[in-house]
Amino acid sequence: MPTVKIRSADELLDFLATRKQRRKRELISLLHDLSTRSGEAAPHVRRTAILLAYAHWEGFVKEAARAYVHLVAYKSRPLSALAPNFQALACRQTLSIAQGATRRVAPHIAVVEMMTVNADRSIRIDANAAIDTESNLGSDVFKNICESVGVMYLPAWSVQGPFMDDLFENRCAIAHGELLTPEVEYAVEAINFSLKWIDAFSTDIENQALQAAYLRAS
Repeated sequence: MPTVKIRSADELLDFLATRKQRRKRELISLLHDLSTRSGEAAPHVRRTAILLAYAHWEGFVKEAARAYVHLVAYKSRPLSALAPNFQALACRQTLSIAQGATRRVAPHIAVVEMMTVNADRSIRIDANAAIDTESNLGSDVFKNICESVGVMYLPAWSVQGPFMDDLFENRCAIAHGELLTPEVEYAVEAINFSLKWIDAFSTDIENQALQAAYLRAS
């Protein structure tokens, strides 16, 4: 969740730039540690590289997506004006309640009213509930986040799916105490992945905001 209110596209861009800078600074420092002149980087440095490459990737995706949802929520648009993905986020809690009501009709009436009678009223979207990686940012979770905020997963992001999954699995192995020692080349690749695709996801979120892609196409 952002520590500041996101009230405009400019504020969103400033927020993303600040968060990227902090994360990338640490990742670049790790790259220097991996290319030590005294020989091959120590095992703990290589393991740390995997942990932080994943942590910064997951952390940025979560905070960037949430910041964008905060922006949309601040706009206080009616349900009928939003793009389908944001309509789905706005209706999720009501739909979830109705899904569990197999005998009672009232929750289903609430869904119908939300989508018809109340469609022109301003709605509230909970950004923290809408975007949650659950420390599990594999390709399936990332795809779901992309769909939630309207970022196209195909074709550019889908080709990165296998590496996302591999990075997540290696991060879990190390975090759970396995004495996995990745090759230096893989550790470098992991950090470069995080550096490159943090920028790419930031650009996607920025474009969504600047193009007001959260609104339903007229």
